[in-house]
Amino acid sequence: MVAMVSPPRGRFQIWRFVGKTGAVRHGLGIGQIDPQLGVCILVQRFEPMSDTTTDAKSVDIAALQADLADLLQLELDALPMYAMAISALRDQALRERLRTYRQDHERHARDLTALIRELGGAPPLLPHLPTGLFKLGVQMAGLPGGDRTILLGFVSNEWQSREKYGRYAAKPYPPAMSRLIASHAADEARHYDWACEALRDLGCGEETLAGQATQAFARMHGSVADILEGIGRASNEAMIRMRRRS
Repeated sequence: MVAMVSPPRGRFQIWRFVGKTGAVRHGLGIGQIDPQLGVCILVQRFEPMSDTTTDAKSVDIAALQADLADLLQLELDALPMYAMAISALRDQALRERLRTYRQDHERHARDLTALIRELGGAPPLLPHLPTGLFKLGVQMAGLPGGDRTILLGFVSNEWQSREKYGRYAAKPYPPAMSRLIASHAADEARHYDWACEALRDLGCGEETLAGQATQAFARMHGSVADILEGIGRASNEAMIRMRRRS
């Protein structure tokens, strides 16, 4: 049984009921047995921003909100690509692995949404435009060629996600936010490394012509997306500053 329970107002927490018994550790939370429910209550607790050094006087709230919104849109870019790849892959093991990784992206989106709200912002509801559509097109282009070309398109998109998260993880954020983004960045690196290894098993490693072409395209595609998304992020930050002044 899995259920979501709304956290107390003003706290950034995620509560989940997990159908397992026994005490477990998961992320920043500790599972405890509820004898009445007969299930393990798993609590993921992230420090609320008010418990860190984050306040309007010590940090740039508008810049934080803009960074988080950019990352949330990156997650919204990824989710339809995952759905498309999962539906088209023929190998069951590959499909199951992507389903697991899609759950990571869904969790990232929930975490970022909660943190933006904790900072008083409004989470974006749409992916990056137009780059989110272009990424979806890259994934779609690989569908006719089977599992190999589907993963080639997947790697092309995951490269940008890994690189962008890596840059954000290197920024000097408040402790709770820094740990959260670093955790997401580690997930992105794991997804990318797995996809590269899966392609090697399919005969399309980085040493092959197809692998080299994919890496070159990923860098070009990702660099263009970064430029366009950077413009969008700067515009969003300017709008946030205007709203905060009003």
